[in-house]
Amino acid sequence: MIGLMRPNPPVANPRATARRDWWALPVLLAGVAVIVVLGALVIDGLQQTAGWGYDFRAYYDAAVRLVQTGSPYQVETLSGPFQPGPAGLYLYSPVPALVIVPLTWLGMASATLVWLLLRLALLVATCVLLPVPRWVKVASLGVSLISAPFLYDLNLGNVSLIVTFLAVVTWRWLDEPIGGLAVAASLTIRPTMAIVAGWWALRRQWRAVAWVIIGGAVIVLASLPFVGVNPWLQFVTVLRNVSDTTGVAHNLDLASTALALGVPSDLTMVFLFGGYVLALSTILFSQRRDREIGLAVTVMASMLLAPLLWNHYLTNLVVPGALLAARGRRWAVLLPLLGWLPPLLLPFVVIVGMILPFAARDRDVAALGLGVDESEPVTDADAGLSSAPSG
Repeated sequence: MIGLMRPNPPVANPRATARRDWWALPVLLAGVAVIVVLGALVIDGLQQTAGWGYDFRAYYDAAVRLVQTGSPYQVETLSGPFQPGPAGLYLYSPVPALVIVPLTWLGMASATLVWLLLRLALLVATCVLLPVPRWVKVASLGVSLISAPFLYDLNLGNVSLIVTFLAVVTWRWLDEPIGGLAVAASLTIRPTMAIVAGWWALRRQWRAVAWVIIGGAVIVLASLPFVGVNPWLQFVTVLRNVSDTTGVAHNLDLASTALALGVPSDLTMVFLFGGYVLALSTILFSQRRDREIGLAVTVMASMLLAPLLWNHYLTNLVVPGALLAARGRRWAVLLPLLGWLPPLLLPFVVIVGMILPFAARDRDVAALGLGVDESEPVTDADAGLSSAPSG
């Protein structure tokens, strides 16, 4: 009987702990100082580039049109089929334009700088909210600040970072109402994120699907007093009118990449639809793994399902990178750095980012068959690797 008794755990010595952790505050302060300096350098460097605020100008002009005419959309995107790519085209729902309206009170130059500062804060929030150990959060932030997708996004004033932030919110509160609302919000920017709701449906997480639907309805209804119904109907028209995306300058989807590599134009659609099949098949196969791996796969697959793939979309690489690093593949925290590869290789980087989560270790409780409900977070008491938010 005595042999079956557990020994009392050793009591920590507060003085020893204090001596061991004396360096924590200086390191934290030094880290904050480094981030501030790097942020200042990034801001100064970006303002000197030709692409500074390139995409933000389209959002800014759309917000001005929304105030002046009641619609954020241009005639050329509503009158018939058009090819995306030219500067200034606004291809999003009315929501981003509505959000930008207060920034138009500052003027273009000041608004562009404020928009950058807001998204730098959002980048920090993205890494802080990652449901992974603290070292992965810090490493992810450091890598992001020197990776091409994040730097391009910050420079252009694009919204890919916002989509990545919402994907991380979904991960942190997976299968919960906040996660569903985050997916709904991401649909106002990137409609292909709807595949996350489809992935939930495959897992029969109907409550999460319901929250996506509810969230989408709330967003639309909340916007109606400000934009009315017509811009939402116009948004559907704009999406329907998008055409001839293959071969658009800087588009990195598989069909455009195949065309750039010399594949005959009549065969490029094979690569486009092949990407769709690969993405959907990978999502289906992810059902055999735990829910966090499945989400990382699905977030990356959403990029292959879009007819347009810009290099800054690869900000999503922080999701599989952080997951793999937290599951023992520490090298994976460097995944966003693959965005520096030549453009023709970036579609394959997306595929790698979609498949690599399968290299992550499954949660210990799943391997032991303890019968833990996947809709609930796993605690450290249940497994050596926790899916519950840390820090």
